[in-house]
Amino acid sequence: MFTSLVGGTVAAMKEELVERYRGRWVAVTEEGDVAADADELDVLLRLVERDGPRPDVIVHRVPEADAPIFIGLG
Repeated sequence: MFTSLVGGTVAAMKEELVERYRGRWVAVTEEGDVAADADELDVLLRLVERDGPRPDVIVHRVPEADAPIFIGLG
């Protein structure tokens, strides 16, 4: 699983999906599946919200393979 901290919540995405979505915004379900993805955050939010509220997904950006990772407070 690929995990990231989003707004105090841990988003866990299935590891086999990470490479496919590198550099993209994703909406991840509680099971770790990608419900929707887009290049831009505003596009993804419209996709996620078009069918009503989705409390079962967490939205975050999958980092590029060479992106720096920041952990903790600056």
